[in-house]
Amino acid sequence: MKCLICKHGETQLGDTTVTLEKNGSIIVIKHVPAHVCDNCGEKYVDSEISAELLKKGQEIINNGVEVDIREFQSVA
Repeated sequence: MKCLICKHGETQLGDTTVTLEKNGSIIVIKHVPAHVCDNCGEKYVDSEISAELLKKGQEIINNGVEVDIREFQSVA
């Protein structure tokens, strides 16, 4: 896919780190699958993975965690 930010690069499969913040809690999830622009480095996460991240982040926050760092693990 052509990068929407720089309009020059093409995206390649790679990974990224996603940080979620809500109500004072910070959740960092490493090695999230993403499409990464080979020109500017912009990263795009698929909607299915975004939904997983948000669900997992909410579960972590609901358990009273304020700061958490973990590796991405798909439920699929």
